[in-house]
Amino acid sequence: MTDFSGVLEFIRGFEQSHPDASAYEITNRLRGYTKPSYTTKAWTIVTGFEQAFIEAKLDQNIPLAGELTDFGHFIAALSDQINQPGLQWSDFTRWTGDHTSWAGDIGSAIEFYRSKPGNLKSLAEALDRFASDSDHSANIAAWTVGETINRNKEIRLSEAIKQYQTKQYPDHVKTFIQRRFNGIFENQTLTNPAKIEAEIRNATFAYLELSQNAGRLKQIMKSFTQKLRSTPERDLLSADLLQGSLHFMSHLVRKGNLAPLKFRPYQQPQAPWLGSVNYEVSA
Repeated sequence: MTDFSGVLEFIRGFEQSHPDASAYEITNRLRGYTKPSYTTKAWTIVTGFEQAFIEAKLDQNIPLAGELTDFGHFIAALSDQINQPGLQWSDFTRWTGDHTSWAGDIGSAIEFYRSKPGNLKSLAEALDRFASDSDHSANIAAWTVGETINRNKEIRLSEAIKQYQTKQYPDHVKTFIQRRFNGIFENQTLTNPAKIEAEIRNATFAYLELSQNAGRLKQIMKSFTQKLRSTPERDLLSADLLQGSLHFMSHLVRKGNLAPLKFRPYQQPQAPWLGSVNYEVSA
């Protein structure tokens, strides 16, 4: 089962064996076929659904909408994109589906690199590992399929995935930028990149605040709200956040077939974690 048709056939069979289950329940049950790290207590809390690991049948990279995609990652991210029934514990936190997808991937790369110095040569290497192109294509697929399901609660998961497959990935990237970030285009040029980049940085910072693994980073982040004076550690974290957001934006630009970007990031005194960037950046 290493191609789209094989995966879709497995999901359809799973739906047939659970005829009364919603797309939300089916997706969360399918987390059991991804990897153990997607079936932990933390995932139970954020999705509102407990699922034990069964086997790694869906833990594979397959072409989805013409782009190689980590399908297990897609299922996991999708499980937190579909609206949950009733009131869940995650409703009482600032946690969103962003943190279980692209913001979490960027934040995890920063966490790992800063908590385990010497294991990786650079943050760029950590980002390539924890926020790879196949991870981001999974995140964008999850957001898009999740939107389809949230708009039509009667649609089956397999049908929503099949619909996603009918378009090419660059089209999905542009739709994601427009609908998730209110991106504005003039032909193939994104005209409000600074706004989008700042939102990516904010979401990643929020993930690090919420993460149970941030460790030393949380002490640095706490200082952001206590005093505005720049320190080497704070400047380093601000630089990490900027590098992480630009890594994601570069994926969006490349895979969306967009014109290269060069812009000056937003300066927000009320959000010191965005740093003080008085130069142009590229993506």
